[in-house]
Amino acid sequence: MNDIAEIIASLAESYIVVRLCNRSLGFKNKNMALLKSVVFFIILAAENILTSQKEWKGQQTILIESLTFILFVSLIGMYVFLFLNGKTFDKLLITIIPAITILPINLTILSVIRALSGEFIVDIVEPGGKARIWALVFSKLAFFLVCEFVIHMRKRNQYSLSIFQWSIQLSCFLITFLIAYLQFNISMKTDNMSEFLPVSILIMILNILLYVLLDRMNRDSMIKEEYRISRITLAAQERLVDEARKQYMEMKTLRHDMRHYLMTAAELIGADQTEEAKDYIEKIVDEKVDQAVFGIDTGDVVIDAVINSRIAVCLKNHIEMKCMIDSQFKGINDIDMSVLLSNALDNAISGCAGAESATIELIIGTRKAFTYIIVKNSIKESVLAKNPDLKTDKENKTTHGFGIMSIRKIVEKYKGSVEFKEEDHTFIVEIWLENVLPSMR
Repeated sequence: MNDIAEIIASLAESYIVVRLCNRSLGFKNKNMALLKSVVFFIILAAENILTSQKEWKGQQTILIESLTFILFVSLIGMYVFLFLNGKTFDKLLITIIPAITILPINLTILSVIRALSGEFIVDIVEPGGKARIWALVFSKLAFFLVCEFVIHMRKRNQYSLSIFQWSIQLSCFLITFLIAYLQFNISMKTDNMSEFLPVSILIMILNILLYVLLDRMNRDSMIKEEYRISRITLAAQERLVDEARKQYMEMKTLRHDMRHYLMTAAELIGADQTEEAKDYIEKIVDEKVDQAVFGIDTGDVVIDAVINSRIAVCLKNHIEMKCMIDSQFKGINDIDMSVLLSNALDNAISGCAGAESATIELIIGTRKAFTYIIVKNSIKESVLAKNPDLKTDKENKTTHGFGIMSIRKIVEKYKGSVEFKEEDHTFIVEIWLENVLPSMR
């Protein structure tokens, strides 16, 4: 009976850890996601079952618990960093959460059972102990509730903390774990547990307060971040207005001057100076028309201004730009679309630096209830290999580095998805947005 209970407890703990990792971070690549989860679960369960089935005495218990802890953290870390998505600090947090919560939980449960049953801690922790089953049941239940709380917090908010804030949080978690570890070692050498129960409860309360503090810090950081993004977005909108105004003035000037150009050409033709008229018209086309009349016409002035201004930049930088647009952007706010295109195309233009045969391809279309935007650009070398989080490499990080963040915010607003990938020296941004009528926003 005790052996079966140990196996069930090991399986439950392994399942909780797998669920915590997958639900908190998600997979980098969803191909064979189920197989990856099952293999990880089997490895964790096997490690847990093998280390819990043997009986250890005294110092052996402490040594085995320490080695088991190191192996446990290592297995989680390898799985999280190899297969799951997220920033480095997010992955590190999810890696250590099971370790820093299991020990304080177990110690608290053991202290309570010790106080109620009168048995020694050594007798409870060893397989076959009379109160061992109750310790397993309540400890795994408490562990499940803590992990569900963490998942809920992460689903509600994506953490956006500075490295300093993360360092403080992780340091506090590790300190509480070390306190629990030292307390566990002491508990194995003494029969007097009257002082350990309140300490264990205080450790649990401290961890809960740290999680709450983390959530509060995250909300404050998100507010500041959204404020900075709003400022950047406003500046981008002002640039769009200036670009549209500039293009309008160029067209207005060309329209005004075209009358004089045509009259001059007509006079040359009337004077039988056909060759001079031909050369004059070709010169006007090269110097005036080709420089002013270019780009695409979607019927949306704002979108046209964004795309055509980037086409002009590409022409100046000898970048070939191809556009295939068959969408009317129904249900997508003009400003949101312009911000998406501005950031994606600006990043594409920057990414072409140093690339041979620099090319940018913009594809916009619709499929069922979604609008998709695909931007492809040539690259000299892999971007994701050197910068997987796509952080800005510009010196002033307070005013730069919000392009990708703005894209993700808008994608989230329209319940869509964004994917960054590379194929054959080409960087690809693929964005999907759900078409929703403006009145519903």
